[in-house]
This record gives sequence, C-alpha cells and structure tokens, in this order.
Amino acid sequence: MQKKLFQLSVPIFVESIMGTIIGSIDTIMLSSYSDDAVAAVSIANQILFLIQVFACIVTTGTSILCAQYLGAKKTEEEQNDLITASILMNAGMGIVLTILMSLFYPAILGFLNLSETVRDYAGEYLRVINGFLWVQLISAIFSAILRAYGKTKQCMYVSMGMNICNIVLNYLLIFGKFGLPAMGIRGAAIATVTGRFLAFLILIWILFTMRGKQSKWISGRGKIVPNMRRVIAYGIPAAGEQISYNLAQFLVMFFVTMLGMKAVTAQSYINTCVRFIYIFSVSLGQGTAIMIGWSFGAGEYEKADKECRFAGRCTFAFSMIMMALMFLFRNQMFSLFTSDSEIAALAGTVILANFLLETGRSQNLVYVASLRAVGDVKFPLYIGVISMWCVAVGGSYLFGIVLHMGLFGVWIAQGLDECLRAVGMGIRWKKKAHAWMEEAG
Repeated sequence: MQKKLFQLSVPIFVESIMGTIIGSIDTIMLSSYSDDAVAAVSIANQILFLIQVFACIVTTGTSILCAQYLGAKKTEEEQNDLITASILMNAGMGIVLTILMSLFYPAILGFLNLSETVRDYAGEYLRVINGFLWVQLISAIFSAILRAYGKTKQCMYVSMGMNICNIVLNYLLIFGKFGLPAMGIRGAAIATVTGRFLAFLILIWILFTMRGKQSKWISGRGKIVPNMRRVIAYGIPAAGEQISYNLAQFLVMFFVTMLGMKAVTAQSYINTCVRFIYIFSVSLGQGTAIMIGWSFGAGEYEKADKECRFAGRCTFAFSMIMMALMFLFRNQMFSLFTSDSEIAALAGTVILANFLLETGRSQNLVYVASLRAVGDVKFPLYIGVISMWCVAVGGSYLFGIVLHMGLFGVWIAQGLDECLRAVGMGIRWKKKAHAWMEEAG
C-alpha cells in the first residue's frame, strides 16, 4: 500500500515542487523589476483562481469517476464515454470563462483598494493570461484523466518542461535579454501562456497515443449527456467547496489591501514560501484519492480506510518538520525576495501563525480528497462554507482590522478555520469508514 501510494504521489510532488520553485523564481525575478509588479501578479492570480475554480466542477467529477470506473473494472467503452464528455465540458467552460473575464476583470480590479500602479500592472497581466484560459482548463482535464489512470509520471514530465520553458522566457522577456525588448510584467504573462500552450500540445499527444491503437480514448457513441450528468452530480458539490474557499480568500485579500501595500507584498512573499510546506499534503492527498477511488470501486473498504489514515499521519509529520525549518531560516528566506526590512520583518512574524494553519491544512487536504474519492462530496461543502465564511472571513476582519492585529491576525483566523474543518473531516471519515465495513460484514 505504502509503496503504491508513494509511486503515485512522488511524481505529483515533484511536479508540484518544480512548479513552486519556478513560481518562486518568477517572484524573485519580478521583485527585481518592481515590488508593485509582485503585488499585482499576486492579486491577478487570486482573481484567476477564483474564475478557474469553476472548471473544477468537471475536473473533480472526472477524477472521482475515472478512478471508481477503473476500480469497478468498467469496460473501455464506458470509460471512453466519460472521457469524451469531460473534455467537451471543460472546452466549453474555458470559452465561457474567457469571455466573462474579458467583460468583468476591470470592474473587479476597480473594486479592490489598489494603487494606480498595481492596478495597471494587474490589468496588463490579466489581458494576456485571459486569452489563454481555455488552454489551461482543457489541460487540467487531460491531466486529471491521466492521473486517474495512474499516469502521474507523464504529467510530471510535462509540467517540468512547461516550468523550465516559463523560467527561460521570463528571463528573456522581463528584462529584455539577447536583443529582445524588456517587457516587464507583460513579458512574464507571455512566458506563462507560452509554457502552458506547449504543455497543452504535449498532453494532447500523450492522451491520444500512449496506449496505441487499442484505445480510442474518445467515444463515438451517443452517451455523452448521461456522463455529463454524472460528472456534474459529483463535481458541483466538490467544486462548490473550492469556489467557496476562493471567494472567501478573495474577500480576505480585500481586507489585506486595507492594511496597505506592504502587507499585500508581504502576503505575496509568504504565500510563495508556504507553498513548499503544504505541497506535500496536496500531492499525497491526490495520490491517496486515486488509490481510494480504486479500492472503493472494488469494494475494498478496509484498505481504503488504511490508505487515508496513513496519508494523514505522513502529511502532518512532514508539514511540522518543514514549518520548523522555515521558521529557523525565515530571515535568510525573505531576504531573497526583498531588501525592504519592514516587509521582511512583517512576513517573518506571520510565519509563526502558519504553524496553526498547517496543522489543520495538512489534514484537510488528505481527508477532503479521500471523502471526494468515495463520492461524499456534499459534507466538505457544508462544513467548508460555514467555517470559511464565519471563521476565516469573519475572523480575518475581526482580528486583522477591528482588533488591529494586522496581517498576523488574518493568518490566525485562517489557521482556526483550517483546524475546525480538519476536525470535522476526520470525524466524518471515521463514521463513513465504520459504516462501510459494517455493511460489508
């Protein structure tokens, strides 16, 4: 069990850590160009995450069903019906979201309390990225399908190539090397979409060729609509939890902008660094979800329970070790991003609050993924909406603004939210697993 789990999770981890490293280098590059540019990209990405999360309806539903179909040994024709429906749905979603973003992103930026420079930078970045949203959404469904089939290494290689391409183009286009014009934040956006488009082309090639002529992948049968319904039935509640989280985080970001641009910039640097902590939990959660989907589809409930509990222990231990290292070397870490001592000091103080946050998040990422893998998609939504909005959003305003605790108070509220949800998810999983095993005899 442990060996298979790590065989699935390690490529996801490497892919994610590579992406995070490249993202951090991007931030360092942009910080050499302008601190305002860093803040602008952070805010733009928060908006993009909010929009793109709607595509998780299809991606999440497809991941759940693909893994369960494999565990239940569904026929190749049934699997191909599901794949065809999923690709068509995310392609349509990509086109719709691109149009909506084009219409409304200026109003969204105007709503935020941003300086004129940061607002202009964010708008310039979004104009380029938005034109290729459909590429990212279709690539996401390709990756979800491949991972459900256990092809996590192929996804890792594609992601590594995309990120290397991105970093090289960033260097060339942000600063204008080898005779190219210095494009600043626009260059960073062009580098991002170029890397994503190349990854998109490679994923198409892998999806349609890796299993040879024996697998068509795309169905020619008229069973698209029933599969769309199944994907939506699983995907909407699962994506609803993520939509709620991103909406809540968007409002929290608004509170952070009320604290000033130094707080916004410090928030950006902290988020860049803490990705290295929870990335392991994300990876192991995704690997666990694949295995649990297989086990649950095959009716092996006790095995699914053991897989979930083992992953939870691993993520907690790893997160705490990484947090301790980050706290010890916080001064050296933030000196890589900025020479502004006030921003570095603020970010270093907030790191303490992240101990609380990672305690809960390390468990949430595993247990939520596990509950979704067995089709329990509504409970994470219900508890998530209540906790995110009452504790994360309400607490951020109370601690950060009303009680004048600033950015530290905002992160304390985030930690309390994660811990509350972690307790609820753990209890829910225990009850579900007990019921399955009793029913199985």
